[in-house]
Amino acid sequence: MRILESNKVSGNTPASTFVDSGFTLIEMLIALTIVAILLSLAVLAIPNHDERSWQNNLDQLTATLNAAQDESQSSGIPMRVEIDGSGWRFYKRGPVDQTQSLSSQTTFIPDAYKAQSWSKPVIIMPVQFSLGSEYVTEESRISIEQEKRSATLLRSRDGHFSWTRP
Repeated sequence: MRILESNKVSGNTPASTFVDSGFTLIEMLIALTIVAILLSLAVLAIPNHDERSWQNNLDQLTATLNAAQDESQSSGIPMRVEIDGSGWRFYKRGPVDQTQSLSSQTTFIPDAYKAQSWSKPVIIMPVQFSLGSEYVTEESRISIEQEKRSATLLRSRDGHFSWTRP
């Protein structure tokens, strides 16, 4: 900040002092430029929320599929999962061969098997997997797309689920 002082003395009057203070136009432009640069760096540092949400959905799906596969094998009770454009849901066979939603069942991880939906709409061919009751003879690959993102859900021969980017 620059302080401008000017003394004005006129004939018979006592000396009076005028003080002009404030920012000059150049100082204001430099300050705005610095603020603009800092804001642009802050915007670049913020992670892409949509991408993170997409990865979280895929991670949650594969973790839940693997947990259901393990639980189904250890308990001996087969489970079924449906995956489609709206989300994924788990089902368990009841005592008289009735299929029941796992969201109301007691399991090792009760909240994990609640019906889940995608954070944003996806394009996927609807698919069903039987967990714990079948021997997986060949790997499965299911393509999942969301806006400009895509991933492949993999089921290996040992029944383990994972996802990759094509």
